[in-house]
Amino acid sequence: MRVQVTAKVRRVGNSLSIVIPAEKARVERIEEGDVVRVEIQKKVNIEDLFGSLKSRRTSQAAKDEVRSGWEDE
Repeated sequence: MRVQVTAKVRRVGNSLSIVIPAEKARVERIEEGDVVRVEIQKKVNIEDLFGSLKSRRTSQAAKDEVRSGWEDE
């Protein structure tokens, strides 16, 4: 059975841990000591991407260029 959970990684001593929400554990009948398989996929924060794109022109100049084609039609 496959269940997806978004969880926050937390530090426990020198290790990192992921907490399974109680409701998901109850529904899936997961108990302390059970062995589970975990697939990890880091979630991308879109806010981090905005600062990484650099352009030589202002956003207004880019919008003006795109809009210039609209007047010809």
